[in-house]
Amino acid sequence: MTPVLLILLAVLVVFWLDSMKARDLAAAFARDTCQRQGLQLLDATVTLTRLGLTRAPRGHATLARTYRFEYSRDGTTRQTGFIRLRGHRIETIGLADDIA
Repeated sequence: MTPVLLILLAVLVVFWLDSMKARDLAAAFARDTCQRQGLQLLDATVTLTRLGLTRAPRGHATLARTYRFEYSRDGTTRQTGFIRLRGHRIETIGLADDIA
């Protein structure tokens, strides 16, 4: 393998590991938020809906990710929430009716 190919492969592996860590963080925060609010997290999953670059508070570029999850207040109706991460920090969480 050429050095360029090895570097590209290493970058992809680092990105993949970073993405898995961010998804796990979003899933844990969705679970905790639903539990605190007395909601049922449906399917126990979060789904990446947006990925982009943004500026961190100190000015450097970082990844911004938005995840979507579904929850229910009564066990029969589905509602959608979202979690926005900047790097590995929770920036925003949104639920229907803004109860978070």
